[in-house]
Amino acid sequence: MSDNSTLDRASWVITEGLSPAAVAAAIVAMVAWDSTPTATSAVTWGMTAIVFGAAIPLGFLLFGKRAGWWGDHHVSDGAKRRWPLAVCLLSVATGAGIGVVFNGPLDLMILAAVMCAVLAVVWLITDKGGWKVSVHSVVAVTGAAIATLLYGAWAALLVWPLALLVGWSRVQLKAHTRAQVLVGALLGGLAAVAFAVLR
Repeated sequence: MSDNSTLDRASWVITEGLSPAAVAAAIVAMVAWDSTPTATSAVTWGMTAIVFGAAIPLGFLLFGKRAGWWGDHHVSDGAKRRWPLAVCLLSVATGAGIGVVFNGPLDLMILAAVMCAVLAVVWLITDKGGWKVSVHSVVAVTGAAIATLLYGAWAALLVWPLALLVGWSRVQLKAHTRAQVLVGALLGGLAAVAFAVLR
């Protein structure tokens, strides 16, 4: 196996293992655990947030791939990314609405609002600008920053190298340019800062 194919295989493992859905699920689980008074409440609200913030968007991506709407579950064709982004935005907003109606944890509602804002920006850049922001990078940096905020330096030592590897993997696989990964990272950082300020 050539060095390049080894790097591509490693990049694929990182891209799939640290996919936006997987990292988003981890983010909402962390925030739910940190912002609820009991384990039962954390599990209830965490699972609700995971359904709307990760499972439904991922399900739509997989359904679209099976239906032939796009070629892969990362929707590499930038022209087709508007619909998955719109469904993700609608799903996260619906989950936030459920939290508001049933008095969910404030931090989870803030996280949902911030992510809706970022998704709206990504959608606008994609739909109007025809440019493919790395959603992997957005979510990876958001997750790393929030983990650092909640759990401190020990968490930072673990999660920031993973976030960097996610960005590297997207460029290595030629799924994104460096600029698209950097813009995604910037948006992820802004999302985390907004969450920290508003909570």
